[in-house]
Amino acid sequence: MNKILVCLLAFVLLFSFTGCGAKGKLEEKISEKVFEGAGGGDLDIDGDKITIRGDNGETVTFGDNKWPTSELASIIPEFKDGTINGVMESADSVAITLESVKEEDVLLYWETIKKNLLKDVYEMIVTDFITVSGYDGEGINVSLVYMSEVLTITVTARQQ
Repeated sequence: MNKILVCLLAFVLLFSFTGCGAKGKLEEKISEKVFEGAGGGDLDIDGDKITIRGDNGETVTFGDNKWPTSELASIIPEFKDGTINGVMESADSVAITLESVKEEDVLLYWETIKKNLLKDVYEMIVTDFITVSGYDGEGINVSLVYMSEVLTITVTARQQ
């Protein structure tokens, strides 16, 4: 998996400097073939969204700017008071990063989802920095980290 992440980082940097249109599509296809040839599994690039399917069947998606629709993501309500900057999804975790988020909106959201977190609830709230987390009744962890108008929401499935 480390090999996949290194390749992914290289491709993300590559795409941050590429253009749009036919040139962009050609670069996507070339990158996909190079990645697959390196033994890293299957790489699918669709605009800003990158999906990696490992040889073991695990799928990781990066870069989507829409609220995820996976079963794990549906455990929490959509946070609508910011702009989604990136999403990372795998079988056992979801991470959503949002920008232009106000501290008071994070606190209201936390109060809403905290009701369903029954175990090991942790809160550290100071000026312009919030980190909170807890587990629901099925062992799923939800955590929020907020700093400088950026919020990261992470949902992690119970470890087997």
